[in-house]
Amino acid sequence: MIQINLYEAVGLLTHLIVFAIGLGAMIGVVPLERGGRAGLGLILMALAMTVLILAARFEFGLAGALTYVAGLAIAFWLLLGLSRSGKSAKKM
Repeated sequence: MIQINLYEAVGLLTHLIVFAIGLGAMIGVVPLERGGRAGLGLILMALAMTVLILAARFEFGLAGALTYVAGLAIAFWLLLGLSRSGKSAKKM
């Protein structure tokens, strides 16, 4: 059985919530301006952060670090990158 400490449990719970919000956006339950694209970005971000939380315990090494960086970069691009119309995200 895998035992995780309190900090890992809180981190995983937080990213489970982000994953759920992203999944809700993908299926249309959670209204996000970019819809499914933002939902996919949130899911990918949650998975990348989960790799980061578990990397030390399972000794993912360079592969874990590269997975985290690539996943986070793609997630940010999905959340903030160009829209389908070719225009950048609206500024607040």
